[in-house]
Amino acid sequence: MGTKRVVSEADKARFWQARASGMTLTEAARIAGIHVNTASKWEIRKKSAMAELAVARAEESASKRKDGGVQARAMRILDVASELPPAIPKDRLCPEAQRGLQDFDFFRSYYLGRVPSPWQVEAAYKIVQYLESEEKEFLVLNVAPGAGKSTLFHDVAVWCIVRNRAIRVLYGSISQNLAKMYSRRIRDTLERPTALEPDPEMVKKGLAVNAKGCLSIDYGRFKPASQTALWRADEFIVEQEITGNTDNKEPTVRAYGIDAEFIGHRADLCLFDDVASPENARESTARDKLLERWDSMAEARVDPGGLLAVIGQKLGPGDLYAHCLSKVSYDDDDYEYDGSNVENPEDVGDEPQKSSKYHHIIYKAYYPELDTGKESRSNKALPYPNGPLLDPVRLSWKDLSYIRYSNPTTFKVVYQQEDAGDEAYLVSRTMLTGGMGVDGVLYQGCIDNDRMPGHIPYGLAPPIVSIVAVDPSPTQFWALTWILYQPETNLYHVVDVERVKLTAEDLLGYNTMTGEYSGMMEEWQNRSMALGYPISHWVVEINAAQRFLLAHDFVRKWQSRQMVNIVPHTTSRNKLDENLGVEALLPAIIRTGALRFPSMRGNWKTMAAVDELCKWTRDKKNGTDIVMSLWMAVLNLPNLTKAKAPPRQWRPSWMLDR
Repeated sequence: MGTKRVVSEADKARFWQARASGMTLTEAARIAGIHVNTASKWEIRKKSAMAELAVARAEESASKRKDGGVQARAMRILDVASELPPAIPKDRLCPEAQRGLQDFDFFRSYYLGRVPSPWQVEAAYKIVQYLESEEKEFLVLNVAPGAGKSTLFHDVAVWCIVRNRAIRVLYGSISQNLAKMYSRRIRDTLERPTALEPDPEMVKKGLAVNAKGCLSIDYGRFKPASQTALWRADEFIVEQEITGNTDNKEPTVRAYGIDAEFIGHRADLCLFDDVASPENARESTARDKLLERWDSMAEARVDPGGLLAVIGQKLGPGDLYAHCLSKVSYDDDDYEYDGSNVENPEDVGDEPQKSSKYHHIIYKAYYPELDTGKESRSNKALPYPNGPLLDPVRLSWKDLSYIRYSNPTTFKVVYQQEDAGDEAYLVSRTMLTGGMGVDGVLYQGCIDNDRMPGHIPYGLAPPIVSIVAVDPSPTQFWALTWILYQPETNLYHVVDVERVKLTAEDLLGYNTMTGEYSGMMEEWQNRSMALGYPISHWVVEINAAQRFLLAHDFVRKWQSRQMVNIVPHTTSRNKLDENLGVEALLPAIIRTGALRFPSMRGNWKTMAAVDELCKWTRDKKNGTDIVMSLWMAVLNLPNLTKAKAPPRQWRPSWMLDR
């Protein structure tokens, strides 16, 4: 009896590649150098495993066991039955696999079931171009929501791993769970032992096609054969071309939330998706924390010769993308001039050439210059760059046109990736700081450079109305603004501003044991009296006024004691009123310089007020506390008069000194 021939892994790879390319069983067996009976047994085992997998998918809604359920178990059986080949060297790949290494559009259609998307193909080639650069590269990719940003990064990560199994990919997101979900998706794509079968509804809508090839068969398995190999959802190592070369390798893919610690991990390709959000795109502790971690952690993870790419839609002038794009690099490392002790201009060398640290790629949802009429905007029209719509199916003209006309600022920033421009905001910074505006007007500005917060302006002439406006919040920041108003000159002098988190007791408290008052209202009221301009009115948003102030008897006693009035204010649609709203009242007094702020030098209070005024929009929900308190004061001032002292009882002149 002869010795049974041991079929090598290479022979198995050739057989399954031949079958995947459409050859008959006999032809594939001849190419692999095996007996047709052996090939037939392999086919039978594979068909049996495929049948079990089909049953498992039908029972997917049933209860699953701890080992992963019937579907996961069937996938493992199919993995064994199909005899997935090990990593196949590039020179021995089938023609389709060879083409897939170079042609991204073919790769994602043939192996991933994607429909053609020109912008994603173009972006993928640019990402790989930067990845293959000898320098460390950084990239911001801004694209409209709903266009398939996450799908692009998934497909690029898979393509890069197929092209180079030794690559190290770091996949980041706003949270660890979201990053883990993206990493698991990459792992499942590489692990799949059969061609991808997309959701029939996705195929029907034209968002997917049936994949023809299987990555694990045409390129060799990616899940290591070793049972001890790292293969988790948040980190895994793919099978290397050199067998057994996974023990000491760093993870091929590792997932991190931007809030997680990843000091010890470095990568060749760092992909960050869904990191910026409306909450961390505006002035807040969340934004400060994000930018600090980005600068100190995220950017430091990419190795020399690698690429860090972050993708998302623009959210505003303070988002992560604007922060990245504001960074510059100096091309001349030997430049040492510091601008000091130079007597002759000839002795000064040329300024070093600056360049942006980040490359910037933009894809708009709509390109009006390519719009040739209604047909070019239909769902069946060609996508950009052959048509005006980036993706006529995912970003239809019907949806875009609604946003374009109902919310122009959102359309311009979020969908067109453009800066909103000064016209979208309440006022421009030039109006507040002074100088020539883009409209050709020379603005005097609203800053008193010789006055610090808490100081009274010089030369004030009576009558003066001294008021404080309070914009409260039960959970967020409160804003308090103290203004001295001169009716005859129509000048509004901001004495002090506070933006802090408070409780009702922090605003005005009372100790029943000692009979003493405390809180910011008591402190500011006493300070105003000491400075000679006692506050006559406190304008407080009505919800807080009713709940925290007017309902308490000690508050009414405090009013009598201090001879001050509390004015409840109702904020509703009136803040957008054409005649009395924020946009109607504040810009007018700012353009003329009638609203006066203390100096900005070393003064965070004025800087915070200026920043809010320059970034206020009617659809902004947070980061508007100081603006609202200013508006409340300006709105109520015409109806207020200085509080009068109660009438004094007449006494004879000889008793006045007693």
